[in-house]
Amino acid sequence: MRKVFLMSTALTLGALNPVLAGGPVVVVEDTAPVVEEKASSSGGMLIPLLLLAAVVAVVVSNDDEPLPAPSDIRLKEDIQRVGTNHLGLGVYRYRYKGFEGVYEGVMAQEVEVMHPSAVKPLPMGFKAVDYDRLGLELRRVA
Repeated sequence: MRKVFLMSTALTLGALNPVLAGGPVVVVEDTAPVVEEKASSSGGMLIPLLLLAAVVAVVVSNDDEPLPAPSDIRLKEDIQRVGTNHLGLGVYRYRYKGFEGVYEGVMAQEVEVMHPSAVKPLPMGFKAVDYDRLGLELRRVA
């Protein structure tokens, strides 16, 4: 009985297979060029404004502590790793989106894993690093 069932199943599946039932399959490629459209963005100033708001919020919040630097990777562009510091953190060269200047420093997301007490929250979910707490310095290099 089992052999009969398997044989009938195989024959049924074989008969329903469009490749076997309908002959060869012809694949036609679309040769139209693909043009990637750049999404229209009204948020060109969004990141600089958020960064500015983050800095203002930190300055206004508490004058007794050193100011943490906005170090969230989402606020930076042209990021290149240039080394590793004595704490084992990557040292990166980058630009803040929408601002002039090139800086060397750490990434908040990396610091958060190894030294979570040195990372401070900023508005809109961004993160800042308390460089003094780590004994490090954020440097402007250009």
